[in-house]
Amino acid sequence: MTKQLSNLPVVVTGADGFLGSHMVKALVNQGFEVLKVSRSEGYDVCSKESLQKLPPFGSLIHLAAQTFVPDSYTHPDAFFFTNIVGTLNCLELCKKNKAPIVFASSYVYGPPQYLPVNESHPVNSWNPYATSKIIGEQLCTCYSKEFNVPAGIMRIFNIFGPQQKLSSLIPKIIDGIAKGDLTLESDYPKRDFVYINDVVDAFISYLNSGKEGLSIYNIGSGKSYSVKEIVDLAQKHLKKNISVQYKNIKRTNEVLDVVADYSKIMKELNWRPKFDIDEGLKAIVEKMNF
Repeated sequence: MTKQLSNLPVVVTGADGFLGSHMVKALVNQGFEVLKVSRSEGYDVCSKESLQKLPPFGSLIHLAAQTFVPDSYTHPDAFFFTNIVGTLNCLELCKKNKAPIVFASSYVYGPPQYLPVNESHPVNSWNPYATSKIIGEQLCTCYSKEFNVPAGIMRIFNIFGPQQKLSSLIPKIIDGIAKGDLTLESDYPKRDFVYINDVVDAFISYLNSGKEGLSIYNIGSGKSYSVKEIVDLAQKHLKKNISVQYKNIKRTNEVLDVVADYSKIMKELNWRPKFDIDEGLKAIVEKMNF
């Protein structure tokens, strides 16, 4: 069941972040009015009082979150507070405004029981960050069921693209190769990398669908690449060939291979990834300042 998309503004939380800044730009380019929610705009998703200043809106894209997995082990309290309380506050706002929420979840499946991973795969609290996202999904499910808040849960696999922080794998690799000095923990783990523009398109496709009830979608490329393969592709685009050091360290609860099954969102929203890993890496290299 669908309904007409409201012509009221779209709220984007985490509007200054990596995904948020791309999301805002794409929405504006497509004619949406956007209300940016971030600390620089005077809003804090963890403060109900702060969010009360928002005017009426038609939909909310919730991106604000603590996301760097290693930090979730050293500061789990900050992760749970931000990612759970922030999501709860956004859902309360959506209930008040009778507006849908699009929730940026993540890879929540843990070590996969099969590949590719579809949305029916059991979720697994395999690190504090994933746990916070699973609880966020449960809150969205509850508000959809009990308070009729339309909720689109987007399980994003490994997002990458221009302006991503150097703490993330792909920008770290590109920056290290460009500087001639790169040390990585391991060359093996394989991930499904999905380009930023494709992720943004998936969110907007959900908004435009006007879907009601609860929807859960994988957002990935359907292919996986090892760290070594990413390094080799990056060296090709940078036209450099340096000696990369690998420490052969296995991270806590490391998942060795991940591939997304995105057939559900392709069938229901006619979305599919347009950028492959090679095109994405080329775009990053072209936009990075060395």
